[in-house]
Amino acid sequence: MQKSMVFKVLVVGFVAILMLMALSAIDGLARERKSRAHGVQEDIARSYAGRQQLIGPVVTIRYRESWAERKYNTETDTWYEEQLSRTCTRPVFPGQYTYDGEMKVEERLRGIFKAHIFQTEGRLGGSFSFPEFDELNIRKGAEVELLSVNACLLLSDLRGITRVPDFKWNGRAVAMEAGNDLGGFGEGIHAKIPDMETVFGESFDFEMELAVHGMGQFAVVPVGDENRIRLNSDWPHPSFTGDFLASERTVSGNGFAAEWNVNGLASSAQYALSGGGRKALQQLGVSLIDPVNIYSQTDRALKYGFLFIFITFSGFFLFEVMASLRIHPVQYLFVGLAQAVFFLLLLSLSEHIGFGRSYIGATAATVLLITFYLFHVLKGLGRGLIFGGLLSLLYAVLYALLQSEDHALVAGSVLVFGLITLGMLLTRKVDWYSLGARPGNIAA
Repeated sequence: MQKSMVFKVLVVGFVAILMLMALSAIDGLARERKSRAHGVQEDIARSYAGRQQLIGPVVTIRYRESWAERKYNTETDTWYEEQLSRTCTRPVFPGQYTYDGEMKVEERLRGIFKAHIFQTEGRLGGSFSFPEFDELNIRKGAEVELLSVNACLLLSDLRGITRVPDFKWNGRAVAMEAGNDLGGFGEGIHAKIPDMETVFGESFDFEMELAVHGMGQFAVVPVGDENRIRLNSDWPHPSFTGDFLASERTVSGNGFAAEWNVNGLASSAQYALSGGGRKALQQLGVSLIDPVNIYSQTDRALKYGFLFIFITFSGFFLFEVMASLRIHPVQYLFVGLAQAVFFLLLLSLSEHIGFGRSYIGATAATVLLITFYLFHVLKGLGRGLIFGGLLSLLYAVLYALLQSEDHALVAGSVLVFGLITLGMLLTRKVDWYSLGARPGNIAA
């Protein structure tokens, strides 16, 4: 009789392993759907505009040096002069740099998948102080030809420029053109500074109205000596990203407002843009996160899937021990499959009606099915209702764990500890060695 009980435990353990395989397959499906949703977002970005990083404006001074260098020809044993030249670019960064922007967020749907896109309306402003012409590090004795003085603005995806920017230099409107002098940092546009020969040793103000759209993230590189960036939006779920924390920020159900104040000494942006060799530019900005990401929530729920099946099987086993019932391994299998399909229902419904309503619907369907089935398995309406009530409580606890991400680990640990404690209390007087001798506990 003891051998039959051991055999029963082994068979139930094998059924539990099958359930674990089923959960693994559902988890793979969830990952595939998540990957497909990400692919749709990338496809939308390719046809719209992707993440945006704003750099500038930064003024670039391009000039050419020409000089003669005396060299010796060893073959003819003579000296000669070779005419040499080089083209140099000197960046000039704003002393004061400000950005004030408004961001509007919309959902863009493609089938059942969605992506968050944004439109920004912003105003750039500040001032430039130019060095003296002699400070351009010109070679002694060289002739200098001034090629251009351009105000360059870089953007990660130029398709995001909604309209031609309105650039004003000391109150004078200047046309923007394609291209930039800051190679290696992305696409850009520029404005040719008028009367470029007269800028040296002088200071100038600039203003710029800029409308940009994109998807997922908007970031600004603090290029000035003193930087003040403000951003307001109607999106209530921002994730502040980058290398600098917002000095002031408010987040509510109506949106967010944030302000950054960054000193140029704290940022490596000027060093990197001057050719310092650092590729990653320090930035600050906002990412548009989805507060209820159905794939992340389903993935987190699946991590508790086997625990749910194990708790249910343990409850069945306790019924066998305490009430002298005989539950066949096939009946374990059906209940385990119903619980596994709960997660499949949750995933499929979430893509259409949202996670919260899908969870309620999948829970109701699963609990009603298992409760009805257990009326007959446990041989009593009361036992079936008790087990159904416990399952409902268990699913309610899981939902609370999913909503409380910061405290999910400690809550889950307390839940497991409590269930183990309950099992130990209920079976503390059971004589496990004599179970095999009880006719009611013979394995089917």
